[in-house]
Amino acid sequence: MSGSILRIAFIVCCVSVMSAGGCKKDARDAAAPPPAGQSSGLSARLNAMPPPAQIDTLRGLVAADTSNAQLRFFAGNAYYSYGSGLDETAPTRVAYLDSAIAQYDRAASIDSTMSKAWVNMGLAYQERHNTPEARKALQRAIEVNPNDVLAYCHLGYLSHVSGDLSEAMRQYNLALAIDPASPQAHYNLGLAFAEAKIFDEALREWNLVVKNDPNGELGKTAAENVRIIQQYNAKP
Repeated sequence: MSGSILRIAFIVCCVSVMSAGGCKKDARDAAAPPPAGQSSGLSARLNAMPPPAQIDTLRGLVAADTSNAQLRFFAGNAYYSYGSGLDETAPTRVAYLDSAIAQYDRAASIDSTMSKAWVNMGLAYQERHNTPEARKALQRAIEVNPNDVLAYCHLGYLSHVSGDLSEAMRQYNLALAIDPASPQAHYNLGLAFAEAKIFDEALREWNLVVKNDPNGELGKTAAENVRIIQQYNAKP
């Protein structure tokens, strides 16, 4: 039973310009935030480009307007999207992730309220396998914005993958205290319950994800998790 559940990958969402971005099943893919979430002309242009073209475009824009936090954030996302998509052994992967971190750091220094920059910086550090710095960045996001649900979700994820399910559940519940309907927090909490072999609670959490995100990837994967548990419980 537990083997079936644990083969279901973590779904980790990232912030975009305005809100939660797209979710993907693979942990590495999930860590790459979309370049933009607004309907502006620049966002539309960036969304239509592959990451290398985004990087080239944003280099020019940042050079022309060095104090624009949003452009820095976009640039961080472009570097991150490209770097996190490279194979772990690729010689340039670390350089792209470090460039992403530098852009997020610059964005946050320009706009002290930009918690999303700290969240994505934390994810970039996570891709660099630097958990202490990832945790610091996510905690900084919460200092900047105590209501940043994704920051709590990602802090919980760091504890989750390190094996501290109790702390992971605490962080997920802090996220739910802010947004009781958060599909991300309910999904991850369900996975934590499943790993703890508390399957009734896992079912409850994943059914809430299905209810709150019926057409999204989180909802679809939660529905599959529910199906696996129910199929197992139906066995004689």
